[in-house]
This record gives sequence, structure tokens and C-alpha cells, in this order.
Amino acid sequence: MKPVQYVYPRSFILALCLTLAVIWGAGCGSGNPQPAERPVADAGEKVIKISGNGITKPGRMTLSQMLVLPDARYEQRYSIINTWPTKKMWVARGVKLTAVLQAAGIKEQAQMITVKGADGYQYSFTRLQLLQTRRFYFPGLMQDDPSGAQLVEPILAYEYMENSEDLSEARADSLCLIVPQADINEQTNQCFVQEVQEITASVDDPGKWAPASVFPPAGFIAAKETVKLQHPDLGKVKMYFTVDDSLPTTDSKVYNPSTYQPELTHPIVINQDTTIKVLVRGFGKYDSDIAEFHYRIRPQ
Repeated sequence: MKPVQYVYPRSFILALCLTLAVIWGAGCGSGNPQPAERPVADAGEKVIKISGNGITKPGRMTLSQMLVLPDARYEQRYSIINTWPTKKMWVARGVKLTAVLQAAGIKEQAQMITVKGADGYQYSFTRLQLLQTRRFYFPGLMQDDPSGAQLVEPILAYEYMENSEDLSEARADSLCLIVPQADINEQTNQCFVQEVQEITASVDDPGKWAPASVFPPAGFIAAKETVKLQHPDLGKVKMYFTVDDSLPTTDSKVYNPSTYQPELTHPIVINQDTTIKVLVRGFGKYDSDIAEFHYRIRPQ
């Protein structure tokens, strides 16, 4: 007797393929899904919109689609400082932000990236800051020890845990942008965006941060008088300064170490002829030009 041959409808085969893709973490076809022209996600599926004039393939991408991108999956420990400032450790699993933006066709000309959350909170970065700056996990953060630093990636995390260094403790949650530190003193917790819903990339020039100003103005000053550094965006930037005629860097002293504790900001005492040099840095714009302020002790 001739065996019966079953012919399955095309719609059944497609549905089965999509189901297996979610279960196995593998896609049908090329395995390199694009954010555009994708079906709307099922209710409860994590999904983000990717748009802007810096993107060649705008559209929506689900977490399932992100997870099958080449070299996208990532898990790591992160050292974090918030703007109080308080030091913390996080563990997280997610997808590399670079993989997601490459799949969306980020343009070479794109200069600014903005990540938006469901509650309206958003944070902007220059492309250099978010995608092209070497960032690290510092296991010695609590001891201010930069040795043993490990290169890590910014990610969209779907499992994470604050105040932990044990990856087994990471728990499922809403998509969260996690940005590691470029140096051991950098504060990045403020730019974590939870419940990520949209990423936009722009070719527009973000510009530079305005340089710092001072009070009292540069010039003659009495011995032991103090100078205050000022900036119109004090809560968004850090001011690095020197008084030894060297150029300020991120290794220099920070004038405003806290956004919420003004008592930690100490005016600069002038005991001799002094040149104060100030670098302003912050996410979303390029570093300021270095400002120089020359003070001379007033003759008695």
C-alpha cells in the first residue's frame, strides 16, 4: 500500500518556522533580520523603534530579532557610579548596541544617538562617546583601583541586577540601556534608560559644550581669596581643572563631583599667581574648548 503523503499549507509552515525561531533563538532564512518590514510584535514582546536621518533602514525590532543578530548576545559585570556619587556593581545580559545599530543601517555620517524610555526619559550621546570610546568594567572600583580593567560593551539589557557581581542573579526586566565607564571616575548611571522604546540617530552636529566661566573674573586677586567655576549646564557636565599649567584631562581634579551635594564643590583657593585651566565634558556634546583664567596676587 502506498504511504500517505501530507501536504502542509504554506501558512502552517511559516507559523512553525517563526515559532521555532523564538524557541531556538534562530531565524529562518539568512539569520540577519532587518528592523524594517517586520511583523508587529506579539503582546508582551520587547520591541523598539529605530529611526532618524542617521539610519538607512528605519523600523521596529523585537528582542527576538536582536538575539539572532551576529555576535549580538552579551553578558557582563559592570562598574557604575551615579551622580550622588555612589559606586555600584551591576550584572547584565543583553544585546550589543553596536549590533542593533548596524542591523538598522546606521550611517557613517551619524553623529548623535538618542535613547528614549517609555516614561519620556531620554539621553543623548555623540557617536564617539557611545560607540567609539573604549569602555571598561573596573573590578577594583570600590577601592579606586583601576588595575584589572576589562573592555566591555554598551548594551540593551533584558536581564540585570543592581548591587551584584554574580551573573546568576540577573533577572528579567524591561529593556535597559547600560553604558560602562570610560575611566574609573566617570559617572554613567544617569544615562541608563529603562523601558527603552526608541533609538534615534542623527547626522546633525551636536556641537561643543560651552566653556566654563569664573567668579570673580580673572585678573588681580587678594591672597587666599577663592575662585568659583561656573557653567550654565552644571547638572549635565563635569568640569576638570588644573592649577599647575598642565592641560586638564579626565584624570584631573573634578570641580563639581556631585549633582546633588553642592557641599562637595569647593572653590579654588588662590595663594600665588595661578592659571586655572578648565575642560568641560558631558554626554550629548563634544568636549568644550579649554578655558584659561590667569590670576595675579594683588600687591599689598
